[in-house]
Amino acid sequence: MLRLLAEDRPEPQRLLARLRDLGRQEEIPALSLALRVLAHVELPEQEAGRVWSDILGHRKTLARALGRDPGLRVAALDYLQNVERRLRSPKIIEMREFAETERCALTDHLTGLANRRAFRQGLQREILRCQRYGLILSVLLLDLDDFKAVNDACGHLFGDVVLERAGRLLRRTVRDSDLAARYGGEEFAVLLPETDRMGAYALGERIRRGLLVAFSEEPTAGREVRLTVSGGVASYPDDGVDPDTLVERADRALYVAKGGGKNRVALYWAERRSEVRYPALPGARLRLGAAGADRPAVAVNLSRGGILVEVGEPLRPAETVRVVIEGRRTVGTAACEMTGRVVRVERPSSPADPYRVGIAFDGRVPEERFLEEISRGPRTPLAAQGATR
Repeated sequence: MLRLLAEDRPEPQRLLARLRDLGRQEEIPALSLALRVLAHVELPEQEAGRVWSDILGHRKTLARALGRDPGLRVAALDYLQNVERRLRSPKIIEMREFAETERCALTDHLTGLANRRAFRQGLQREILRCQRYGLILSVLLLDLDDFKAVNDACGHLFGDVVLERAGRLLRRTVRDSDLAARYGGEEFAVLLPETDRMGAYALGERIRRGLLVAFSEEPTAGREVRLTVSGGVASYPDDGVDPDTLVERADRALYVAKGGGKNRVALYWAERRSEVRYPALPGARLRLGAAGADRPAVAVNLSRGGILVEVGEPLRPAETVRVVIEGRRTVGTAACEMTGRVVRVERPSSPADPYRVGIAFDGRVPEERFLEEISRGPRTPLAAQGATR
């Protein structure tokens, strides 16, 4: 938009057409925003369109009276001050300086990331795009664990160095299409267009592990700082369809991560359970009985305390089963085995549908193994086997 307005003598109809095209493509009130950029006048989009037409007509009138084209900015200034009298005491500013002022207003000065205002604007814009084109997006909130202790022990100036380094690591991890922001204090936010919850979780895990390794292996300004980060994820439209709801639910997931011991990422989940459940991996196999007869099944969701599977034939309530999470690199090699019992059997609504069977583990899936499974997705098969005691 700034490039369009930097041209002082644009062809009128071409200018309006390009602004309207920009508005449709970016889902923004382009005519209103362009008027605000040019003259700091705030108008609704429809009225801004009328004013733009009047300004371009006024430019022609001035050109006939002066015998020369006064240009877009002079015509706008004269029309808004002397015709409509919307401006009382306008100030002339170089467009480059204005662009730099706008950039600074949307940038966190310490980390160089977007600030809270820019993040909220970007989230609103992306939600409108999702609504128009049927797309998805996710919000990832991140909070440095125990950052107050760093400030208390080392001082706020050193704390700023830590924040700047964390922001730099975050910026290197996200995609160009993502928007990373310092949301406030030691909290960061990432807007992830066209990304589902598990894609956002995977990114959160990369950020978490990358920050943990970076701060563990290399001093910060000559000091050893063991820093970790916790994260929470919420996705459009499943978890919310407006900015406030998505941010609030990502924050609730962050609270779950903090409450679970910190240094982890959690997904928002509407169900209230002691263990947060995550969409599980496809490709499950269920084998039951001493003979080990195969019965195909699919994992629906997974937590550290249990699993929900779909199976063609029902299991008996309280039946004991062994769940095997197979190794990633060598398919078929068991890397984690959990014993549990059937706690829920849901009958299908029609003969063609599967049974849903809930299995509660006797223990909890080891944290690192569990995080690896749900963060890297469908490359790992998962099986549940009948166990004898």
